Amino acid sequence: GEHVWQHGTQKGVESTRLDISHYRRLTPEEIHKIETLANQAVLANMPVTTAWMPRSEAEARYGFRLYQGGAVPGKDIRVVKTGDWDVEACAGTHLKRTGEIGFIKIVYTERIQDGVERLGYAVGLQALKAVQQQERVLWKVSETLGAPLEKLDKTAEKLVKELKEANVEKRRLIKELAAKESAIDITEVAGVAQEIDGITLVKRDFQGEIDVNRMVQTANEIIKRNEATVTVFFGTDGKNARILVMAGKAAVKKGVNSGKIVQAVSPIIGGGGGGRPNFAQGGGTQPEKLDDAVKAAEEAIRKQLKQ
Repeated sequence: GEHVWQHGTQKGVESTRLDISHYRRLTPEEIHKIETLANQAVLANMPVTTAWMPRSEAEARYGFRLYQGGAVPGKDIRVVKTGDWDVEACAGTHLKRTGEIGFIKIVYTERIQDGVERLGYAVGLQALKAVQQQERVLWKVSETLGAPLEKLDKTAEKLVKELKEANVEKRRLIKELAAKESAIDITEVAGVAQEIDGITLVKRDFQGEIDVNRMVQTANEIIKRNEATVTVFFGTDGKNARILVMAGKAAVKKGVNSGKIVQAVSPIIGGGGGGRPNFAQGGGTQPEKLDDAVKAAEEAIRKQLKQ
């Protein structure tokens, strides 16, 4: 449209970029339309002519679109005309005909500032290489998904839909499992339960896993049954360790602050963490020190309750 104006350009051997004014991000359809128009200009093999003209005469004939590439000095300016397609004041080097460019391919677009879009593109053999690289990616994805290229989009959509449905089912099962676990004797399933100054402390080792969702759901179910409870859940997958502390309303009122506890003990396992008084979590890369962190968490809870 008429609102599009050149903001800048940079030319290179392997890639080139053009900045244009546009009120929103370019859509894939618009990018393809730009590519089509550019390649139509190339295929038309239009002559590229240059002529020196008095500035006033050039401006009277072509208007200020001459300066899309920026203002040029001097009373006389060099006018570069591409058939009836484009005209611009420029003192640079140009082709004799548009057909010399070869193929043009836009390889990326980005928003560099409000109202300005950047188009990165390649021409000639570099454009062909860009297309071939995109093809290699598509072939790899096609091989991975076991779907032909013409059905790749539908296959990807189906997989994403199935993944979302699986995640919904996973959350449902975790919640169901957490409810069942918390309903059984707390000393058997939730680990070691002990009374500390009127607060029930429940510790549990989620052996061999660090499923935070399961930890959270199980802790929620336990605290629903007794808000004067603090849960300290922890686990490791062998490489990383995770610790999660949750406190019921009654426990928070008595002085328990989960965020401060996790913030204090997470460095023990070589990491960090934090959160709110009622819920916090942390992690680290030293699972061998997880037991020390749990002991430190229990000690921190005891100190908070005595304050």
